[in-house]
Amino acid sequence: MRFRTAGILSVVLIGGMFCLPAAVSAVFLPSLNQGLPVPGYERILLGLAEFCGRFRWFLALPIVTVLFTFAAISYELRARVRQ
Repeated sequence: MRFRTAGILSVVLIGGMFCLPAAVSAVFLPSLNQGLPVPGYERILLGLAEFCGRFRWFLALPIVTVLFTFAAISYELRARVRQ
């Protein structure tokens, strides 16, 4: 993995964690307010949105750290193979 790929993946994952709760609530909140029954897949999406909404601040830094650590390790391994 390259550093550019790690940067793009971290932006996509963190952006998704911040956008998912808003998107899910915008789509499913009107049906919940009307008192309609919630199917199983909507419960899963609502649970995932709640998880991302609750823990996004705690997971943002470890995601970036792990991705860039993996990129640094793979960079070192590629440099050793080239020698």
